[in-house]
Amino acid sequence: MSVATARCRSAIAMAVLLPVTSAPILSSQPSPTAIVDRIRSTDGKPIDFHAAAFPESVYVGQQVTYQVAVLLSDQARSRLRRNPEFLPPELRGLLAYELGTPRRVPARSYGGGVAYEAHVFQRALFGVAAGTLKVPAPQLTYSLPQSSSYFSREERFVVRAESAQLVIRPLPEEGRPSDFTGAVGVLRASTRFDGADVRVGDPLVLTIRIEGTGNVKLLPRPALELSWASVVPGSERVQVDTTGALVRGAKEFDFILTPNQSGAVTLPVVRYAYFDPYRRAYANAESAPADVRVADGNLAAGAEAPESDALPLRTWQHRETRSVAEWAPLWRILGLVLLLLAPVPALVTLVARVRRQRAAQRPDVPRASAREEAIDDDSPAGMARRTRRTMLAELAFRLHVKATDLVTPADVERVLRRRGVTRATTRDVMLLLDELATQGFAGPSGTNQDRPLAHQRAEPLLAKVNGEAVTHGRARLWSRRARQSSALLPVLLVGLAMSGPLHTLHAAPLAVVDTTATCQSESAEASSGLAVLVEEGMAAYRAGRFTTAAQRMGTAVAICPRDADLLLNWGNAAWAASDTVSAVMAWQRAARLDPLAADAQERLALLPAGARGGFAEVPMVPVTALVIAGAVAWLVGWVLFLVAWRDPNGSGTVSLVATLLLAAALAAGGTAWWGHRALSSSGLAVVRRPETLRSAPGFDANTAGGLSTGDLVRMSSMQEGWFRIEHIDGRSGWVPASRLAPLVGGTATR
Repeated sequence: MSVATARCRSAIAMAVLLPVTSAPILSSQPSPTAIVDRIRSTDGKPIDFHAAAFPESVYVGQQVTYQVAVLLSDQARSRLRRNPEFLPPELRGLLAYELGTPRRVPARSYGGGVAYEAHVFQRALFGVAAGTLKVPAPQLTYSLPQSSSYFSREERFVVRAESAQLVIRPLPEEGRPSDFTGAVGVLRASTRFDGADVRVGDPLVLTIRIEGTGNVKLLPRPALELSWASVVPGSERVQVDTTGALVRGAKEFDFILTPNQSGAVTLPVVRYAYFDPYRRAYANAESAPADVRVADGNLAAGAEAPESDALPLRTWQHRETRSVAEWAPLWRILGLVLLLLAPVPALVTLVARVRRQRAAQRPDVPRASAREEAIDDDSPAGMARRTRRTMLAELAFRLHVKATDLVTPADVERVLRRRGVTRATTRDVMLLLDELATQGFAGPSGTNQDRPLAHQRAEPLLAKVNGEAVTHGRARLWSRRARQSSALLPVLLVGLAMSGPLHTLHAAPLAVVDTTATCQSESAEASSGLAVLVEEGMAAYRAGRFTTAAQRMGTAVAICPRDADLLLNWGNAAWAASDTVSAVMAWQRAARLDPLAADAQERLALLPAGARGGFAEVPMVPVTALVIAGAVAWLVGWVLFLVAWRDPNGSGTVSLVATLLLAAALAAGGTAWWGHRALSSSGLAVVRRPETLRSAPGFDANTAGGLSTGDLVRMSSMQEGWFRIEHIDGRSGWVPASRLAPLVGGTATR
């Protein structure tokens, strides 16, 4: 028996045995016994069963009251030996809460002439997505004895109630606030601190309480940003009250505040946007502002630091940094072709040298023993035996096997076929060997007529075997496939050369990776306007007007997105203006464009913990220099191999140097590839404001910790306006897309 069935059985039992008092009725919901007024006929059944939903059309997140009525006649009530079993309907796309306590309606007739006592049960349903949903018919099973005798057998009955259809409407677009995150109900907000003593650098817990009518479990975390303290999301607590006609409760959100300035500060009004389904309008739940006195501590920082404490600016040189992947496609293709063809001359020379050495090392025809020399005279039989031995020795040399592997005809045929010799050539070789064996052991009766014929047939056959045989039988198949696919080499080279743009296109759905962006100030007029923006920004920074400086430099970066000097200066201004998101974006981009710059690495060390470590670290790898050095070492190494292999005597020193150069080229290429991947900004994003990490896309999913403003995350997939992200500390989950700013191609506007 399921848990729901057990709960409903006990509830029905309580309703049958105990009277239930009425509860106050809210004007926004139906009467707790509204379903009874819908019943028109019972058909004289001893026990009847009905269900209905009120109302049948609601908004997403609005409560629907689902009522079930069990009608008991006096006869059935006196004969029941056990409680009926209730099988609730399967609810898909709906969240359900047991609502209030069962209600009892005194016995009365419903048009069939039989008086029934009604017991009404209620559930609160909440739709989580727009659409039309069907609530299947619930089922009630009961047993009645066939007579009044105690030993009478029981007869089992099953009755079904009506099914219900709900229309879940989407929330209206008209009047929707920009900060609305999906809260539905009638809500109010309040705040409180966990203590009265507040010091700079000491953590302080702020609790925002959202309470009211509605499904409070689905309420999203409110946004909170303070200029005088850092904000980190904390835990959440939920209290649900289902004793009334409407589900109500409260949800508390903790925020850990770390003040960074002393003096009198103010906790601003917290506005929490929600949709009121009963008024069909959007509203704001607002908390009261609070004055906070922050005492001096170990840390002290102002909103605007004096010039002497400000980070130094770089001298703007109007230069852009371009990686190897952004070189012109023609140069990439030519360079790749040159690197791939560099080993060809040296390998051709090596093959020719090996063939010459093998030809020089051809074994002599094995000498026959004294007895064989006596037997192998100039007779036709002796010539045939010598020819057969010479042919087998040549076959063993050319097929790279031992002479003992060619003892029997079956061995010879097997080795020939495994070395790639065709069937026709193998058949001719076997026929000639059989013929020579027959002549050699036929005695002195043979004639000299077959001697020139045997020599004439042996030499061409050995030449054919030498042309067809390969080192291994399978090598012939692969060599043929390689020749057939040689026409695809240009296509392969073009594909490898364009691998950078293809990778960019693959990552485009997650983040706009602007790998081909160039400075849009080519004309003199545009260049002059850019220079004015930079000068205004630098002047405002020196004057201590950091917000203005950040705005001017951010506009300049939008024109020249790959200028490391502009990016570093923009990050300095944003950091001084307490704009953590823009500072993280600017410094991360600057460090990835110029990884060897010491000042960029120093700026990264100033970022909060959520933007340091893991994939947020920027390795100091000179990718372009490594690619050039590796290409030069690769070319020089193969040239040295060509020189060494052309020398018949060889040169061990030159070969050793060439080997070391090739090893260095491979190491440089591997390091450059790793550095290119580590410095790539593809899929990285910055958290705009504090947010809770969810285990699934949706505000009703379980929480998996919190994210702070300025945290660097990696996006992996997107679903229904939610991104699945990975945090640098290893946590993963889902956050709304509006909470993320892509590291490249996005904006840091909060």
